[in-house]
Amino acid sequence: MIKSPYFLLLLVACIFITIPVSAYDFTLSVYGNANMDDIIDEDDITYLKGIISGVNEKTQFADANYDGIVNEDDISQIESIIAGDETTLTLVDCEGVTVSLDVPVSNIITLFTGPLRRIVQLGAVDKVVGIGNQIQNSSNLLVLHAYPELETLPKVGSAMDPSQEAIVSLNPDVIIGTFHTDKDTSQVLSQNTGIPFIYVKPEANFDSNEGAYETWRMLGLILGKDASLRAENLIQYCDEKINEINEYTSTIPDEEKTRAYICAGTGIPTTTNIYEPIEIAGGINVAVNTVSNPFGWGQVDISNEQILDWNPDVILIPYTTQDVVLSDPTLQVVNAVKNSQVYDTMAWKMGWDPATGLCECYYLAKIFYPDLFKDLNVEGECNEILEKFYGVSGLYDWMLENCGDYVTWN
Repeated sequence: MIKSPYFLLLLVACIFITIPVSAYDFTLSVYGNANMDDIIDEDDITYLKGIISGVNEKTQFADANYDGIVNEDDISQIESIIAGDETTLTLVDCEGVTVSLDVPVSNIITLFTGPLRRIVQLGAVDKVVGIGNQIQNSSNLLVLHAYPELETLPKVGSAMDPSQEAIVSLNPDVIIGTFHTDKDTSQVLSQNTGIPFIYVKPEANFDSNEGAYETWRMLGLILGKDASLRAENLIQYCDEKINEINEYTSTIPDEEKTRAYICAGTGIPTTTNIYEPIEIAGGINVAVNTVSNPFGWGQVDISNEQILDWNPDVILIPYTTQDVVLSDPTLQVVNAVKNSQVYDTMAWKMGWDPATGLCECYYLAKIFYPDLFKDLNVEGECNEILEKFYGVSGLYDWMLENCGDYVTWN
């Protein structure tokens, strides 16, 4: 463990006249978030009272009970949400669909892996009654190793073509999906079954729009009070671990930071302008200012000439091998190749998971700055992190043996 104190940044927001500055870079899109920040709390009650009295402007999520009128009843709904005893909830999911549902839910179907991870991390694995076919077909999924009983759950078809009959037979309270299910399909499914469908888009970040923090908070409100408390616990934990690294890397001048290139596909000239662990570890993603292609997730197709121009110090390879990169004749003058600084990395190989993403921050910090982090026990830290998220010990050791050719120090 890095021997340093944790520092949790607390932002104090003013509440009348102006909408408060959010502690995180997202707006929690749940009705009741009257002040449009990242959480529903007492500040929303204060701001809502200002709307009712004519001092504050009405906001998108001020109508907490979603009845078309902003009044004292909305204060009661916000109080219920804060106390964790609300019985209904209305939200806008990541596809812009407004969904109302009874909460807390007891039975969940999830069609893809991203939402399943978030549900399990919130301590609600027992509420999952059915899963999409693709989840079972992924042999290196950490969540399935931690909870093998998930593989025995009924399958409800693919995310692209879910089986209405299989879903109805399981009597779920909600279906949680991703962009893999098109909106026409989800709309017809909800209309025919009466089951709410909520889109979750677990982006490859922690505290930005549609990242882990926002997803945990939204799902926590759906799953119940214990899950909401767990969401806040995980957010605080991630902040502490990230700040622990930042305490060491924040004083490194930009010109001395490690410049990293990550191969985002099986080919070398495919990268991404979005990979937060690089920055958290104190590095610079050389592709950060490139324009993403339509595929999404920040993916960028570039040329070998561009890699030569960037001349990264480190190349990260989740989907190819060191030999492929080190033997590429066009890359022999690149610093990372000349100095054999080419490393396997978790990245999206196991899907974007904030648990493995947090591990990656420690892993990359030691790769980027081995002297600065000479006392860092990466394996110990990562086993601790994964146990915190999944409640099972030794998960990082299992990853080292089964999921990649990662660097080890112990």
